[in-house]
Amino acid sequence: MTEHAKQFELSQPKSKIGRQAEIVQLSLEVTEPDLVAELLAHPEGEPRDRFALAALRIGVLTLKQAEGRLDSETIRNESDRLLTELAHALSKHQETVAGDVAASLEQYFDPKNGRFNERIDRLITKDGELEQFMRKQIGPEDSELAKTLGVHLGENSPMMKLLSPEDPEGFLTKLTGEIEVALRAQREAILAEFTLDSEKSALSRLVNRVETSQGEIIKEFSLDDEKSALARMKRELISVLDEHRRAADNFRTDVTGKLAAMTARRDESLRSTRHGEDFEDNLRQFLSAEAQLSGDIAEDTSKTPGLIKNCKVGDVVIKLGPDSSAAGSRIVVEAKESSSYNLAKALEEIETARKNRGASVGVFILSKQAAPAELDPMRRYGSDIVVIWDPEDPQTDVFPKAALSVARAICTQEAAARQREDVNFEPAERAIRSIEKLSTGLDEIKTSGETIRSSSTKILNRVRIMGDELSRQVAVLDGIIENFKTIITEDDE
Repeated sequence: MTEHAKQFELSQPKSKIGRQAEIVQLSLEVTEPDLVAELLAHPEGEPRDRFALAALRIGVLTLKQAEGRLDSETIRNESDRLLTELAHALSKHQETVAGDVAASLEQYFDPKNGRFNERIDRLITKDGELEQFMRKQIGPEDSELAKTLGVHLGENSPMMKLLSPEDPEGFLTKLTGEIEVALRAQREAILAEFTLDSEKSALSRLVNRVETSQGEIIKEFSLDDEKSALARMKRELISVLDEHRRAADNFRTDVTGKLAAMTARRDESLRSTRHGEDFEDNLRQFLSAEAQLSGDIAEDTSKTPGLIKNCKVGDVVIKLGPDSSAAGSRIVVEAKESSSYNLAKALEEIETARKNRGASVGVFILSKQAAPAELDPMRRYGSDIVVIWDPEDPQTDVFPKAALSVARAICTQEAAARQREDVNFEPAERAIRSIEKLSTGLDEIKTSGETIRSSSTKILNRVRIMGDELSRQVAVLDGIIENFKTIITEDDE
């Protein structure tokens, strides 16, 4: 083998066009300078073998074409093979390019070690390149902006010299001089208007006009002239006062007569038995409205006998509604407007009413006009409650409302006790006692407020505060009742 010769071991792959070719082992010695140069241009091994086989294939195909044996099928198969190899080469090249691009991008944009992030950090971090640049341009000291402002607006700048008050040629000095001249001229002009030495001054003209009008003004305020304004006004006032006096006399006469008639009717009503019936009617209406608000049923039983033969004691029976935890429980209310009732008699009658109507709780409501002075406005005695109420005083409405709440609480206690003996009724008892105490204090303070008018504002405010507290305690009691209802409902479930 010469210097320019090269020996190759070639193997022919199996054909894919239908017939199976045997493997041919070739050992060639190439001495052609051009072929040797082309073969040496490829790396030794598989690349050089692949190139040699491709050259041999092209040569054989060329020879076959020259011999007239090249057909379309061979061309198509060779084209497919070449396209397959070209696609493989392009795919491999694409993978290589994608890997190189990804490596380059990772080198620059990696979140931890990328050069781009390092560059951004150096640019925006504290004392970074951007901050140093901005400090150099607009910083407070030695920056380009500070130098520029110092040149144009500094202590020795032309602007500061122009605005200096010490410079006689400065703007402020000239402006001050112009203002002083203008003020001096204005002051002289104003003083000239307020001097009496000149007949053309404003003060001189005002004095002349006042002197001219003074005679007419004195004439209008004189009572000697019947046509003057003051005389006409006097006559009008006298006429208006006379008219008001006549209207006031008529009003006083009318009011006095109506008050006398009302007093007579009231006295007659107090003396008659009808007044007691009016009190009971008002109470029935009040109880009916309160029962509707609570979802209960109020029944007028004043004219129907009860469980006791021929006994009609018990004017109103309130039956707790289905939403109540003590549904079906009964509260009897007895109303009286008679001064013959004391506490013992009231308790005796409400006990009879409770038994007669089969009620769990009895409420005895006594008219304030007929109640004994020593009786509290609301007090509980076991299963009975005694209340004082004035239908003409809305402030006393809180007492029967509180009594009904206490009665519902007692019914709830009894219903809960029948189903669970370990229910804690202590909060309800405290709320009931607090309501009784507040109602007593409220009535005492209200009496003091009506008696001592000089301190009525303070006392009535105290009444309002205690009334609000009483309402709050009633709300607490209602909440306890709802809790009992929830407990009983859970036990039933």
